[in-house]
Amino acid sequence: MFRRISPFPLLLFTSLVALLASPLPRQQVRAETAGTILSRPAGYKPEKKLVRLWDSKCATCHGEDGRAHTEQGEAMGIDDMTKAAYWKDVTVERARKSVLEGLKRTVKGKEQEMKPFGDRLTPQQVDALNLYAVSFFKK
Repeated sequence: MFRRISPFPLLLFTSLVALLASPLPRQQVRAETAGTILSRPAGYKPEKKLVRLWDSKCATCHGEDGRAHTEQGEAMGIDDMTKAAYWKDVTVERARKSVLEGLKRTVKGKEQEMKPFGDRLTPQQVDALNLYAVSFFKK
């Protein structure tokens, strides 16, 4: 006599293996090493939801295209994110910290201040926004 075995455990196992083996969505790409220079993955394309988040949280100062050609961006002398000079020393850790904790500094005689977003954005959103920001730089 043969006992019939349910295919459910096998299907569950193969589905789990396929999920774990699949690449992460682009917005979840995250470098874990301190000092890693922030750069976008090849073929990066932001999701519409992320672009809307950028527009609501960042574009007032940095602009929709990262050039900081906004009233606020020009008043504070924010640098153009499309230029290599902006990204020269930006690490993953530094970018996260700036967004989460904010920053206040004087650059070329202009006061620059970014309020902290640690209470309004998740770490995943912060990483996604930073990847989107670095995508403005075209090598």
